[in-house]
Amino acid sequence: MEGEKSMMKRPMEEVYGSDPAEGYQKGKKETKEHYRALLRLADEHRKSESEWHEASSKAKQSVLLRKWICLMPLSGLKGTLTLWLSWKNLQQSSWKPKETWLM
Repeated sequence: MEGEKSMMKRPMEEVYGSDPAEGYQKGKKETKEHYRALLRLADEHRKSESEWHEASSKAKQSVLLRKWICLMPLSGLKGTLTLWLSWKNLQQSSWKPKETWLM
């Protein structure tokens, strides 16, 4: 049991150093390493999100382009249909027969 405890704990000199100044420098160094590692992770995460966003926007653009290509011919048909319906819905009393039609 005593051997297990000594393996689990490090000596104080190893953790803190032999004097307070050395302990402060060790703590400062470990803190800097810790935050640099966190910054690397955050940077990788940001880059992966931006890559995902770019891929997603390209996919959306291609879908919209295909829809636009399909709708362009329909917009021309809409004008033709509107003209045809407006002529169809005219009242017959407003039509004046031409004289050439009566012959």
